Amino acid sequence: MSIFKKEKGTRNYLTNKEIKAIAKSNAQEMKRLEAYKNRKCEESEFLTEMKNPENILEIEDLHTSFFTEQGVVKAVNGVSYDVPKNAVVGVVGESGCGKSVTSMSVMRLIQGPTGQIVDGSIRFKSHEYKRNEKGEPILKAGSTTEYEMVDKVYDIAKMPIHEIHRIRGKQIAMIFQEPMTSLNPVFTIGEQLDEVTFFHIPGATKEMAKAKSEEMLRLVGIIPENVYGAFPHELSGGMRQRVMIAMALAAEPRLIIADEPTTALDVTIQAQILDLLQDIKNKIDGSILLITHDLGVIAEMADYVVVMYAGKVIEKGTVYEIFQDPKHPYTIGLQKSKPTMNLDDGTELYNIPGNVPNPINMPGYCYFKERCAMCTRKCSGDYPGMVQVSPTHFVACHLYDEEKNNG
Repeated sequence: MSIFKKEKGTRNYLTNKEIKAIAKSNAQEMKRLEAYKNRKCEESEFLTEMKNPENILEIEDLHTSFFTEQGVVKAVNGVSYDVPKNAVVGVVGESGCGKSVTSMSVMRLIQGPTGQIVDGSIRFKSHEYKRNEKGEPILKAGSTTEYEMVDKVYDIAKMPIHEIHRIRGKQIAMIFQEPMTSLNPVFTIGEQLDEVTFFHIPGATKEMAKAKSEEMLRLVGIIPENVYGAFPHELSGGMRQRVMIAMALAAEPRLIIADEPTTALDVTIQAQILDLLQDIKNKIDGSILLITHDLGVIAEMADYVVVMYAGKVIEKGTVYEIFQDPKHPYTIGLQKSKPTMNLDDGTELYNIPGNVPNPINMPGYCYFKERCAMCTRKCSGDYPGMVQVSPTHFVACHLYDEEKNNG
């Protein structure tokens, strides 16, 4: 529903009648989506297949919205991208473009009832315990500690919320951008790390949990004896972030989502954390989804890059293609606006003019049109589709529609 109408000129407020209509519409949709999220169903309803067996995660046409008094905010509006096995995929874009909301959708951490996954698929290849009819893990023949494993592909967007424990924490782990708000201040580091083992490893003992926690602390470069019994406030920001990484790794996940893991850290510690993530990626049999607004971090860490703008993917490709041959005017503008040591004295840093459109009243044409210096007459038409310009490089821009049609 549009919140603006033209009556003798455009007004920028809602009437009581419009507010009531929006509230009624939102209430009906939120009730339907909450019921679907909390339904009881058979596993077959959310089992699926990967389109490409080499991927660990496939996000397809994902829509995540927030229902507000002014209307529906389409924070994620038809996002599609893949995370291959043993790869680092970097998601980049300015604040508010939908990077973090996409990752929170994958983890099913969108706060309802106002926030909801409205449509789309999130396919994830899980490697989990094989269970008997009672739901208990099955031990391997002749073993008392090792369990039989099985591969399954889940559509996370269709999973009831009470089933998400199958993958959250164990199969997909998340490193949040501010560790001080993610760690519980009243429990020691050891207690919080041990909890991961108790929750995800069947039959885990106290000794086993402590040994696993100490192993993870050593992996991230921390001496366990100095930190295991400490509280979060006793550690520096860099140490807390290392603890968060250790916690994410404790259950040996297949996918780690790092949501701006270095934003709250100084430059020296940032470099250490990035080196640590790179080392961990080489040691674990898994993938990393790295979310950041820092192009330098993406260039250093990523194998593939996804560029987002106003809730949509506007370009994606290998890190070489995005940095050496960017296609979308927004991607080009992002790279030009990054400070470099080569700027002459007195040279102004480039900035992309204009503002992002209102997320409640998005236009039907290209969202970047009003800020683009390269737009053509065609840009006033329908929103551009994704055009493939190489086997791994895709861009949503009418400039390349024309190139494709011409040859």
